[in-house]
Amino acid sequence: MMSHDGAQGEKDKATYHVTVRNVTGHTTVGQGNRVVGGIGIQPDPAAPVTDGQLDALHAEFARVRELIEGLDGAGEREKGAAVDRLEELEEAVTDGEPDVRTMAKVRDWFAQRLPAALGAVTALLLHPTATLLAQAAGEEVASGFDGLLQSLGSTTSGENC
Repeated sequence: MMSHDGAQGEKDKATYHVTVRNVTGHTTVGQGNRVVGGIGIQPDPAAPVTDGQLDALHAEFARVRELIEGLDGAGEREKGAAVDRLEELEEAVTDGEPDVRTMAKVRDWFAQRLPAALGAVTALLLHPTATLLAQAAGEEVASGFDGLLQSLGSTTSGENC
C-alpha cells in the first residue's frame, strides 16, 4: 500500500508512506526512478564452476535441510515431503544442465505448503554458484534462470520498477 502527499509539480516536497508485506525483492518508491542492479556476481560464462564452489552450494543445501528438519509447527510427514522437494531442487540446480522448470516448481511448492522455509529455499536459487551453473549451461538456460529470478522479485536490470 502506498500513499503520496504533495501537490503535482512539488516533487521535492513529496512524502511517501509505504507499508510493505511479503516482498522478496527490492522496492522503489517515488517518481522518475531508474533502477539498475544485479544479482550476486556477473559470471563469465566461459569460467568453469570449481569443486569448491559446488561444495559450498551443497553445504547450503545441507544447512537448509537441517533447518527444515528443525521447523516447529510442521509435522514429520510435511518435513519429509519438504526434504524430498529440497533434494529435487538440489538435483535440478547441480546435476548436469540446470532444470529451471523444476526449480520454479519446487519454490512454488514451498510457497504453498511450507512458507516458513521459503526464504531459505529462495536463497539457494540466489546463490552465486547457482547463477554460475545456469550461465555455464548456455543462453537458453541462463535466460530461463534470469526469468525465474525476476519472478522472485529479483531483477538483473529494470527501469521504473
